[in-house]
Amino acid sequence: MAGTLLEHQKLLQAARRDFAEGGPLPQHLLAPPLQRSWERLRRSGMQPREAPLPQPRLNCVPQLEHNDDRRLARCAQYDMDQLWSAFGGRQWTLFCVNADGFIVAQREHGLTDSPLLRPIQVGRHLRESHLGTTAPTCALSDDVPTLVRGNEHYLDHFSAMFCLSVPLHGLEGEVLGALDITGTGARSGELLLDYFRQAALSVENRLMLECRPCHLLGLQHDARWLNTPFQGLLAVSEDGRIHAANRVARRLLGLPQRGPLPGLTLEGVFAGANIHQRRRLLQPGPARRIRLAEDSAVQVQYLRAPVPRRGSVSVPTAAREAAKGSLRAQGVQAVRDAVVTCKGNVSAAARRLGISRTTLYRKLQQGD
Repeated sequence: MAGTLLEHQKLLQAARRDFAEGGPLPQHLLAPPLQRSWERLRRSGMQPREAPLPQPRLNCVPQLEHNDDRRLARCAQYDMDQLWSAFGGRQWTLFCVNADGFIVAQREHGLTDSPLLRPIQVGRHLRESHLGTTAPTCALSDDVPTLVRGNEHYLDHFSAMFCLSVPLHGLEGEVLGALDITGTGARSGELLLDYFRQAALSVENRLMLECRPCHLLGLQHDARWLNTPFQGLLAVSEDGRIHAANRVARRLLGLPQRGPLPGLTLEGVFAGANIHQRRRLLQPGPARRIRLAEDSAVQVQYLRAPVPRRGSVSVPTAAREAAKGSLRAQGVQAVRDAVVTCKGNVSAAARRLGISRTTLYRKLQQGD
């Protein structure tokens, strides 16, 4: 495996030189977002041998001037801390950028001595025209998770670097920014991608919590994924209009993946529910099964009432606890919570979760 990667890097080095001189790129040598980036840079006249031109920080002391940047940094903080505790190190940095490539939050090792990492600081812009091909610029421009290793960077200066980015999306499905890890060591891109995708969903869910004047509903086909980063979220006004929906909710309900949702109401989305079910959607209580179509239903959980604008957003205890463990631990905890809610009635707990009693017992044994 290491030999194959080394050979690929040598091919990239030669191909980059020929490409900069006007030659074609071998097919399938680069992922499409990276190839498009190389093509843009060649058209701009940039040469691989050039030195990068990092922009100066806007402030000597990191300070975010815009509310949107402060909100994004605040919502990304918890998940960045978790990712850093798992993957951080002296030769690595982890950061969050907004849609313009402006770094709004960062985690780094206090003793890092890498000249490649030191310029990555809150208050700087990461622009393709100054740094060549990087994971955050590709993730932002193409709206796809992006991995850039070694000579996949357009500039020779970054040939020793590894960077991976996943896009973050706002309340209307727009690209709001990206989470990135960059360093000079060796990491499994596939492993990191799984964790960063989950972190991105978690950050987006925290952004949904900022819809203070709205009720917040969680939904999923499988109740075990409620109160996890994989739940759908709907922000609903008092009159039943849907103010916002996260990516998961849009997929579950067949809604457009981007753009506002004008005229969309709970009554329209859950047309298959009876009047009593729809009335209880905005009332606290256990998750309720709501029919979407003849052969499809979702579990809907009421999470939070509207919060005054000057008040603090209270994250449900179940959501906070579920976010702390692994996916397996979250499943075990969901089973335990169901058993407690059903006062020890195993059959009722299994029905509540939509699983068999055998599966429920097995989950409980996993947690012992």
